[in-house]
Amino acid sequence: MTTQVLNRWGVIAVEGDDAVTFLQAQLSNDVAGMSEGQMRLAALCTAKGRMLGSFFVLRKGKLVFLATRKDTIDALVKRLSMFVLRSKCKVRNASAEYALGFVSNTDAPGPMRVVWADDGAAVASLRSLAGRLPGLVLQPRTEAQTLLVVEGDDDFEYTLQQLGMAYISQATAEMFIPQAVNFDLVGGVSFSKGCYPGQEIVARSHYLGKVKRRAFIATGNHAMPIAAGTDVWQHGKTNEPAGLVINAVAHQGRQHLLVELVADEALTPGNGFYITQGDTQVDLHLGPPPYDVHQKGNLFDTAQ
Repeated sequence: MTTQVLNRWGVIAVEGDDAVTFLQAQLSNDVAGMSEGQMRLAALCTAKGRMLGSFFVLRKGKLVFLATRKDTIDALVKRLSMFVLRSKCKVRNASAEYALGFVSNTDAPGPMRVVWADDGAAVASLRSLAGRLPGLVLQPRTEAQTLLVVEGDDDFEYTLQQLGMAYISQATAEMFIPQAVNFDLVGGVSFSKGCYPGQEIVARSHYLGKVKRRAFIATGNHAMPIAAGTDVWQHGKTNEPAGLVINAVAHQGRQHLLVELVADEALTPGNGFYITQGDTQVDLHLGPPPYDVHQKGNLFDTAQ
């Protein structure tokens, strides 16, 4: 199992007697109900339900790890620390203590499962992709260990794109509610766990009416890098953007994206979408993620 280092991703550690109960009241998913053998997705939202950050959550005793994009960590640590108050826990940037890696296949017993080693390292599987279980590696940085040297950010983020698993970066903080990036469809939101910041807005979008905006897989017809947060336009409509780029990563000479669009417009045959990069128009080839965007709520049971 070859492990590739993730340089664009880091770790927030929340540690102490109240770490789990504190995060239970802050994040979109059920932290108290997860075991040490599980990994879950979760978001930290504003009071208006906008995602400030997204996490892969692992727990080991009184220590909870939040794996997230490095460019969001300082703001997220500051935000979470504001609400610790009398809770017996501390929030810190633990990226200097733990390295993250990516593996293209794991020996995990199932999706979103965690296997812990005696030295505190963990291998956590994602969802099934082409008959394999790609995974995330959490490894303590110690002098006795060999640091990971092969860079894997592009491969990891491309895998997330293929799985339809969006993440928040600094460029997209506060742009999306969880449903707009399909976070509810990939097991990132619990609708039964109780209150957390933004819960009322997220629940209202779930229970009242139809979720109009969803995330779709796209590829660009140009090798030019595309930035997250870039406007997406629909051919024939120039009055306002049709949506936004959520994530973008280069893989094998092409740009691979997750884009947020009105679901009905994205799925209408004949509709075309593009972005502009200076004077260059980049047409997008759109496709659905590997699940039904018309569903509401978790397609993947957070209790698994």
